[in-house]
Amino acid sequence: MGFFDAYKKKKLLSALKSDIEITLGTHIKSIMTKYVISVHPDEKLIDAANIIVGEKVSCVVVKDEEEPIAVLTERDFLKKAPLNQDEFETLLVKDLMSSSLITVESKTNVFDAVKILSKNNFRKLVIKDINLQGIVTQTDFIKLMDQFYDKLTIKTSDLTTIQDVMTKNVLTINYGEKFKKAKEMMAQKGVGSIVVMKNNEVAGITTEYNVVAELVKDAGRINTLKVEETMSSPVIGIKPETNIFDANRIMIKENIRRLPVMNGNKMVGIITQTDLCRAMYYFLRMTLWHLEKNSLEFEPLEKQTEESIMV
Repeated sequence: MGFFDAYKKKKLLSALKSDIEITLGTHIKSIMTKYVISVHPDEKLIDAANIIVGEKVSCVVVKDEEEPIAVLTERDFLKKAPLNQDEFETLLVKDLMSSSLITVESKTNVFDAVKILSKNNFRKLVIKDINLQGIVTQTDFIKLMDQFYDKLTIKTSDLTTIQDVMTKNVLTINYGEKFKKAKEMMAQKGVGSIVVMKNNEVAGITTEYNVVAELVKDAGRINTLKVEETMSSPVIGIKPETNIFDANRIMIKENIRRLPVMNGNKMVGIITQTDLCRAMYYFLRMTLWHLEKNSLEFEPLEKQTEESIMV
């Protein structure tokens, strides 16, 4: 019968179907972060920024009398924070926080939770039953997907590569430009990072987290900083033929949320945690659909996580 005999094939596909159903059916209470960092809307904004930088988190939950009312994120600082220290120090959390908040119950499964994230273009969900239970982020979801990948042994047509889901038009800025310009470009495009180029090669990357970190030091200083003073370097890149699960594993291992896609020394795109979360979710859904229709075509999977990294 080729690669598998009938019995082995049936057993393999049955196990795969079970693994997918378990993953998508997982209640988010089992993967959420129970330790929720929260602030009051009337607290000073600079104190909230210090928490984000000090705890190395992407957001804090805003609570009023124990009721979650909003989330304050790195993106809020990127888009709305003033570049004047005196003005920044007078602002309160409520002046910058996102007004929209979607909460879900702890019994919500991964299938529904990721669908809510994608529909609303969110990266995190607040978990609330009667009281606040926790918060679940894309990082929590991709770690669950990585556990699924441990069990995956076959490659299907739905197992896409990075070049199929990456963003090809990468936001870049030249080495030597002002960090203020980088902040403005990221805010205008609604993205969380910008790649720094020097002599047509990737020199570094700066992110919305760097914006918050510099605001904490001195908001006014951002007006004079050069982008190379804030960027991370050297940058870890990834090959375009890397599959989405190998790319996800690299992000988890390196504790990063984005990877430039490199063809030799040339950057051809960028892949983010959001891209991977959605692509892996799509893979699970489509593979399950094919399994239910008895139409799944596959071949052996060769995992190449380490071989995919480029520095």
